[in-house]
Parts: sequence; C-alpha cells; structure tokens
Amino acid sequence: MNRIKSTPNTKTKNSRPEIESELSASIDERLRINPNYTFENFERVPGSESVIKALKGFIAGQRKMCCIYGEAGNGKTHLLHATSRELYKRGKFARVYVFPELLAYLRSAINSDKLNYDDLLFRYCFAERLIIDDVGAADTLKPGRDGELGFGERVFEQIIVSRYERDLMTLISTNVDIESLTQRVKSRLKDREKCYLVLNKAEDYRPKKNGH
Repeated sequence: MNRIKSTPNTKTKNSRPEIESELSASIDERLRINPNYTFENFERVPGSESVIKALKGFIAGQRKMCCIYGEAGNGKTHLLHATSRELYKRGKFARVYVFPELLAYLRSAINSDKLNYDDLLFRYCFAERLIIDDVGAADTLKPGRDGELGFGERVFEQIIVSRYERDLMTLISTNVDIESLTQRVKSRLKDREKCYLVLNKAEDYRPKKNGH
C-alpha cells in the first residue's frame, strides 16, 4: 500500500524517495496518526458501512461533529486516523488525541509551574479542528462522588459544549454506552443537524486478524 505524500504536489523530478518518506513521517507524527491507517486499506466488514458514510459527510463539512461508538476492536481508531489524513490532504490540520492521555496531560498541569491548565483546556475547547479517540477508556468518564461529575466527565463536557456552541469540527470515538454520558453531552451529540451519531456495528476483527 503506497503511503500518502505529506503535502499535495510536492514531488519534483529531482525529489528523492527517502526525502519524501521523511516528510510523510513528519506529518504522521504531527497528526499523531498511524501511517498504515487509511480508508483505502480499511477492511470494510459488515456493520461498518454507516460509519464510513458518516465520516465522508463529516470530511465534506456536511456536519461539524461526529461521534462513532461501539465495541472495542472494530476499527474506530483506524477510521479516525484515516479521517485525519484525508482532512490534511484537503488542507485541514486535525491532530488525533487519545482521551486518557489528554486527561493525564491536563492533570499534570494542575499543580505545574511550567504548564497552565486553563490554557491547555482552552486549546482543546476552541481549536479549529479536534479528533479524540478512546473517550471513556480506562474509566476516564468515571462519575465523581455524591452525584458530582468526575474529572474526565467535567473535561469532556466542557470540550463538547464549547465546540458545539461554536460549530467547531469535532470527531470522537468511544466504547461507552451513549446513554451513560452526561445529559449536556448526550443532547448535543444527538442533534442530527450538527452531529453524526453512528453506531459501529462491526465485530471485533482483532481475533480474526490474529488467526483465532
């Protein structure tokens, strides 16, 4: 499978393959995507059709938000990375963040002399484009005590509400039950005028890939 070049129309007669490879790797690193995750090499198994259709619409700007949910191992991460790559090909930079890592970084800023928590959260809330994978993984959406929101719930709600109100391009994936999300998040993700809310019905393909 040929890798997508880092920028359109950069190839010249004197360009060397190793230089093109370095440029492509640099973009993969900046976007935080796996170079092997593309739409072209995604195995389109039964149940994934509606997800791919929604992502195509999202890339085209038909709706500003998209949430893909479903069981683990059915290709959500692959498709998020592929979407980031397709957006980049259209001149739109959208870095992929992993939610547990995002939360850990925010936590580290709370008592830090070098990092500013409010500045970091502001970036996630108001970046022009944002892709977040594995929302809720590792119990990161665990409720707080006495009915209060947990740290992850509070951060996720702030991000979604802020971005929804400003029509900012937002793509997320999660394994959690949508009904378990906070009401403010859930109501916005269910807004069909602004958001694709798509269940990935595909089965876990990892055991099949490993020959089981």
